Amino acid sequence: HGSSCVLWRFSTRCSMPQTHPTPADGGTRTMKAAHLTKWCAMGTVADTIAFGDVPAPPAPVKGEVLVDVKATAVNIDDVATCQDTAGGGWFMHGRKPTAADPFIGGTEYAGVVAACGEKCSKLKPGDRVVGIQDVWGVQGVQRSGTWAEQALALEGDLVPLPADISFVDAAAVAMGTFVSSDLYKRATKALAAAAGGNGQAQPRCLVVGASGGLGTVLLQILRNHKGSRVHITAVCRGANAEMVRRLGADEVVDYTKAPFGEQLAGADKFDVVFDYIGGTACERSARSLLRPGGAFITAVGPVQNVGDRQLGCCEWFGSALHLLGAAMRTSCCCCLPCGKVRYDMGYGMPPLKEEDFQSVVVDGKARAEIALEAPFAEHQMRDALRRVATRHPGGKVVINMERTE
Repeated sequence: HGSSCVLWRFSTRCSMPQTHPTPADGGTRTMKAAHLTKWCAMGTVADTIAFGDVPAPPAPVKGEVLVDVKATAVNIDDVATCQDTAGGGWFMHGRKPTAADPFIGGTEYAGVVAACGEKCSKLKPGDRVVGIQDVWGVQGVQRSGTWAEQALALEGDLVPLPADISFVDAAAVAMGTFVSSDLYKRATKALAAAAGGNGQAQPRCLVVGASGGLGTVLLQILRNHKGSRVHITAVCRGANAEMVRRLGADEVVDYTKAPFGEQLAGADKFDVVFDYIGGTACERSARSLLRPGGAFITAVGPVQNVGDRQLGCCEWFGSALHLLGAAMRTSCCCCLPCGKVRYDMGYGMPPLKEEDFQSVVVDGKARAEIALEAPFAEHQMRDALRRVATRHPGGKVVINMERTE
């Protein structure tokens, strides 16, 4: 889906190492997990990831929470992390896997609190929760992933999950809520300006990559926009046209017929273009479709399909300079009056925010489009990884941990 680039900026907050108690019987608890003992070669994650017993998380201490995972998702950034190419292989790394200390994949999950550390004040055993696990160490500690029966997290990284939202639905929509909420907030000024002083004009938005796990959530956020109704044009495969219309799109552009820039060349200009695809070609097309003062907001950046491979030094620095140049042009005081567009890139930081989940999922009723709900079993897990690695899974791929066949 392209959310890897939103995590390039690292937090300066670090956590102190914590000492965990050992089991009362002195033994080592184990659990089932999809895990690595070394990084996978590019393109081989589905075939080489291991599935079996690993050491279970220790008992939680201080502000930690032990969660029984009930559902988890498989995202394209999870695949990239398992081959150590997330974000192009620069800065975004999981904890190095070894045979003695395997790395568990997965970031997006929902479950039930099994135990709490002594300093936890919000959650208690039995509470239903949803969250995004920080496997990259953005907050200072590289956490184990969620493709396992249990996960250890900080209490502040978990969001209470209402009883009327299933674990599968929560795990499927968490990342879309996290990323798309950030992009939407960056667009609010442009949307307000487009609505005019009386708020009656209709802002026009283009969503490139509208049928993916992130784009489908954004469609629902825009549909629920408070104020003047937003006109939404979605760019996706023709096979997904009915789905994106149901989620809020007014018009659909099938990019398989011709580049979307060519198809929309004669259309009214847009106030905001949201990009979930990435690449400079997409950016050039989007800029030609924006009205003066409009906003181009990307979740990916100048490299398309970032995370599929290790970027070379020159390529990575070239993309960084591209972002820097775009930011400088945007910050120039004369840019917008002179007809330029505003360039912005999402860089939301974990964890999933409770206010975003409440607004988008609980109150706004947004849900992910689930293409596959698979049991937590080796064969089905490998099939799920293969499907996601194509970058065209047809919707979210979710692992139901309460099913084993």
